[in-house]
Amino acid sequence: MMTHTCLDCDTAGDGNCSVCHGKGETLGGYISDAVLAFGHESACSACGGSGHCPTCGGTREVEVGGESG
Repeated sequence: MMTHTCLDCDTAGDGNCSVCHGKGETLGGYISDAVLAFGHESACSACGGSGHCPTCGGTREVEVGGESG
């Protein structure tokens, strides 16, 4: 099986989540008493808080191709 550099990483092949940029947290907002408050940090929904690219798991490479047969 061959591998290629993961293109879904924050910067192609760096292993970081492209949503939170490797921090594991994202800034969100919430509505409370009809006021939108920003700055509330929560675990990144794309990587589950790990900071790793969800496609390659932070390995920076993905397998390509299939079984020969």
